[in-house]
Formats: sequence, C-alpha cells, structure tokens
Amino acid sequence: MMKVKTLAAAILTLSLAIAIPQTHASHADDTNTSDLVHKADLIFEGKVVDVDYRTSDILQADDVAIPHTYVTYEITRNFKGRSNQDKLITLRFRGGPDDAGNTLIIPGVPLFQVGDQDIVFVRGNGVEISPVVGGNFGRFRISKDGVHSDAWQEIWLRSNGQLDQGNFNEDKKSVTLRIGIKEFTFETETKAEWTPPADATKLTPVQFRKFLSDSVNQHYTPQALGSLKPVQSMQMHEQFAIGKAKPVAAPAVPPVLKKLDLEAPNHVEMTIRRD
Repeated sequence: MMKVKTLAAAILTLSLAIAIPQTHASHADDTNTSDLVHKADLIFEGKVVDVDYRTSDILQADDVAIPHTYVTYEITRNFKGRSNQDKLITLRFRGGPDDAGNTLIIPGVPLFQVGDQDIVFVRGNGVEISPVVGGNFGRFRISKDGVHSDAWQEIWLRSNGQLDQGNFNEDKKSVTLRIGIKEFTFETETKAEWTPPADATKLTPVQFRKFLSDSVNQHYTPQALGSLKPVQSMQMHEQFAIGKAKPVAAPAVPPVLKKLDLEAPNHVEMTIRRD
C-alpha cells in the first residue's frame, strides 16, 4: 500500500491512503495485455517535458471548479496511433493544486514529474478523469535497464503472453513528488516478497518494446494503424467545465402482482427446539 507520509499543505482527496493492489495477477482490474492494446487510442513512449495546472471553468450554474493537471510528453516512438501535434501530446488529468492552497489527489490517477520516461496507453484524453487506460495500469515507467508499473512494481512476462507485476523497486519505496509548489512524500508498504512463476521473465526496456510492438502488430494491420484518428492534445487556454454530479434515481420497484392475505396460513414454519 502507498500512502502519504508527509503533507506540506491541506489535501482535498477521496482517500489519503492510495491503495495499490497486493495481488499479482496480470492487472488488478483484470485488464490483460490485449485489453490494453485494444482500448488505447494511442500508445507511445516519451519523456515528460512539462507539468502544469489549471482549474476547470464555471460555464453554467451546475459547474464546479476542479483542479486539473496537464502533462506534456515529447514522443520518441509510437506503437499505436499518433498525436495531432506529431511529437508532442498533452494529457489532462483530474487532480492537482487549486486556487486556495489545497491539493486534490485521486487514488488511481497517476502523478507525473518532468523527466519521467514512460510508455503510456492513452484513451479518452480530455474526457476521462485519467486518460491512461485503466486509471494508472496503462503507464509503464522506463529506466535504463528496467520496466516498472506506475506504482514501481517490476514488469514480468508470462509464457502465455500476459504481463505480471512483481516486487516493488526498493529504491522507490519512499518517493517525494512536487505537486504545484508543494512537496508530498509517499511511502510504499509491502507485506511479503513476490516469487516469480517459473515461466516468467523480468522484462528489460528492449524486451518490453519488442513485446509491445508484436502485440500491436498481432491485432492491427499497417493499413488499420494508418487509418486511426489522431488523438487530440489538450490546450491550457481552451475552456472546459465539469458539471456537478447528478443524484442517481433509485431503481424502480416492480408492482405487487398478488395481494398479500394476512389471514392466509404461513407456507413456511420455523420450529424452535429447546433441549
């Protein structure tokens, strides 16, 4: 489990404890590799070159002002799809600092720092709370000789072609991140070491790139890939609004088909036995 250890400011958050799944299935939300590839509008590798923040606009009476984070990547390689800005893509995430000195942190929405090197599966940019497929499961951290999940778990490949999340990176069990002008320290708590299956291989960046390219090519022809609509990069100056959540109506109660006869004998009897 990862949780905030040190707070430099008040936090507006759905939960101060950010839960990270302890199971080591392919993904905690049962999203397998094929699902990730199919659901993504864009899959790219790139480096974070800018992180900025903006609060949503009030355009109608029911709109609410919610902080958002704009993350700009410089794309070095496309695996599926492309950005309408060619080598740049700006993704918009809900959460971040507001205008009153608070910070909104939403569990499952990844956090970014300038310099992060990632492979990202993108879906619903500008529409979803997190444009990363699966909330944060579609973000893979790339280092010189390792591949990790958003939560800094090792990435392993099973013989059935599915990915596994292994042990946490020991060097990343305590991470300090800057969100706006304030810093937050996150700590990861693990209960037990994970034993890799006999058929699993811990992936290097080179192996992961090849695996991903093969996965995309298995599902899409070059013609199909070339016909994909470019993903729109978000612009800081563009107005957008978030409407207040509407109450959900209670489920309809089916009509009573038979009138209850209070004088009718009970069909079920309960016997209390006393020894």
